[in-house]
Amino acid sequence: MDSVKVTLQDNILPYLQVINDGDDLADKANFSIVIGLFAAKMITLEKAAELAGKSIWNFIDTLKEHQIPWGEYTEEDMQMDALALKKLAGGMYG
Repeated sequence: MDSVKVTLQDNILPYLQVINDGDDLADKANFSIVIGLFAAKMITLEKAAELAGKSIWNFIDTLKEHQIPWGEYTEEDMQMDALALKKLAGGMYG
């Protein structure tokens, strides 16, 4: 795996040191970057789990522990579900 050397500001280090994920500071920094990329919607849940070296379920558990939303339910999703329920109910509900 390729690596890049990065210099971090000293005032960031205490925040990285309290992260439970990772064996050393580099692991903790990488994990933080993965979380940031996921939260910014730059990578998918699956890709984030892969980059973090976790199963999807373990990654979701970690996100929950840190109170980071891992799934979205949009207005469009709700409309699609309502349509599917209508079809399943045979038009009973409208």
